[in-house]
Amino acid sequence: MPDGRLDVLVIGAGQVGLATGYHLKRKSLDFYIIEQSTRIGDAWRKRYDSLTLFTPRALSALPGLQLAGDADGYPSRDEFADYLQDYAARWRLPVATGVRVVELARDGGDFLAMLSDGSTARSRSVVVATGGFQKPARPAIAAGFNASVVQFDP
Repeated sequence: MPDGRLDVLVIGAGQVGLATGYHLKRKSLDFYIIEQSTRIGDAWRKRYDSLTLFTPRALSALPGLQLAGDADGYPSRDEFADYLQDYAARWRLPVATGVRVVELARDGGDFLAMLSDGSTARSRSVVVATGGFQKPARPAIAAGFNASVVQFDP
């Protein structure tokens, strides 16, 4: 984890977290991606063996990198998991794996994330990209946020 204040802390290194990282890097912002799994793509690898995506490769790719193979074909879960890992490596996205956010709080004008490895991350903004099928946990403080703070739940 880098020292100092980040522009953006991204929580989750799935499709949304990695695509966000791609765009943040193109804007030259200082950011870091936190992923609780030990490897990028493990959320896919832990699903049933015969899983294939229900969208073809041409529609499943992240910005800046197409999925190899037949554009009209459907990638397997392992193929897609490996693609996510390759995507992060290709764009040299700063990802910490095996670390999760255990607490996120406001500290002055910043966000302060306490991480499972005992470290902290300070950032100006946070993107929560923890994926589908998660139960949103919105802290009580969020109820008092100004309407200009955009909050999304699945």
